[in-house]
Amino acid sequence: MFKFLPITAILLNVIPLFAQEKTPPEKIDLDILMIVKKGTLPIILSAPHGGRIAVPGVPVRVGNGIDKFVIANDTNTDLLTEKLAAAIKKEMDGEPYVVIAHFQRKSLDVNRQPELAYESEKAKPVYDAYHKALKDACDDVRRQWGRGLLLDIHAQAAEKDTIFRGTAGRKSVKELETRFGAKSLHGPNSILGALAKQGYTIFPPGDSTEAEEKRYSGGYITSRYGSSNGTGIDAIQLETGGNHRSKDNLDKTAADFAAAIKLFHKEYLPSEKTPAK
Repeated sequence: MFKFLPITAILLNVIPLFAQEKTPPEKIDLDILMIVKKGTLPIILSAPHGGRIAVPGVPVRVGNGIDKFVIANDTNTDLLTEKLAAAIKKEMDGEPYVVIAHFQRKSLDVNRQPELAYESEKAKPVYDAYHKALKDACDDVRRQWGRGLLLDIHAQAAEKDTIFRGTAGRKSVKELETRFGAKSLHGPNSILGALAKQGYTIFPPGDSTEAEEKRYSGGYITSRYGSSNGTGIDAIQLETGGNHRSKDNLDKTAADFAAAIKLFHKEYLPSEKTPAK
């Protein structure tokens, strides 16, 4: 005769089988998805769009209703920023703060406000981690030196030999210009002025009253962390052309940028730490 088991016994035997078949959630390893380094200079480097790694469990963004929606990465800006950090260390005997994305822009865009940056809640911890790293860097610079500089490194394909300046119409460098005037943004010892002297094409040019190119006038990072918000941090978005980011030119570009930053640091950034208040 067949012996029928009580329903509770059947469930106790079946449920563990189903539990074993569940796929564990994919782990997000921030150490793989980002580079974050504390510096010893009042200089912060950010590269939000050069990453190549998909965030586990996060689908490609669709971008419905988002203006100027982009998922392509900024080719080699992550590599350029790493090389720039190394060149600054060699040139200035100090290190910048560094925040570099290795995650794909397809997964999330940290240069957007949260509601436009990601479509899956699984991307939120990565977004929050990137901005926490930037905020911590800015806070540390302000606490130690009183003020500093953030360079947000990007790429543009419109003009391969040009670097476009992005400061939200000079709002994100408000404190810099209030202290030192327009020469601090495009004069001979400014970063862009020094690069122009080295032969780089800069837009807007230093002797021009032209407005910044709207496509490259600065994004969420420069807007959020720039000195127009009373942050003490002047922020400049640098949109680099393809020739400056080619693998053959990365070392030269990084060295030239570092030399320009050294001039700027000597002229416009504090050389000594201010006592904590």
